[in-house]
Order: sequence, then C-alpha cells, then structure tokens
Amino acid sequence: MRGVAQVIVNRARHPSFPNTVCGVVFQGSERAGVCQFTFACDGAMARAPERRNWLRASRIASAALNGYVFPGVGLATHYHTTAIWPRWGKRDRKSTRLNSSHLVI
Repeated sequence: MRGVAQVIVNRARHPSFPNTVCGVVFQGSERAGVCQFTFACDGAMARAPERRNWLRASRIASAALNGYVFPGVGLATHYHTTAIWPRWGKRDRKSTRLNSSHLVI
C-alpha cells in the first residue's frame, strides 16, 4: 500500500499526469478498460470496506499526503503486481525494486 501511495503522489507531481491525487486515481475511470486503479471502475467503491483495511489505508494515505516518502520507490510513476506483466512493463526488468519509473510489487 505504501508503494502505491507513493506512486500516486509521484504521478500527481509529474507533468504527464493529472495534478491532484483524485485526478490521478480516477484517470480513465470514465472509459471501460482504461482505469489506472481497478477499484475506480470495478464496483468496489459501492461496497463498504473492511474497517481494519480502511484504517490502514487511511494511515498510509495520510502519511503520503503529509510528505512521507516510502523508501525504494523513488520517483516511480508506474507499478504492477507480480500477477501481471503489462505491455509497458517489458522495457524494464522484473524486480521487486524500482527501475527509473517502474516498480513491481
């Protein structure tokens, strides 16, 4: 979660992305299959989150918004889980660490 939060903050600061956290998170959500973050278009927002997970996510988001930088993420603006390998990820070698703009988590 910390890595994702850092990527979102990094995108909001980068000129190629919307300049707000909400703009970054919901970018593409108005078009099917273009979501940047799955929860923004898969119906998850209509379901009540589990309290423990919500509290954890809230603490992490608050820290990120207050300037905490998650070590190892650097200026990465892209990430994906090891369950997928997106077309844009082929330019970077698979790693649990970040490359110049890419983090695998």
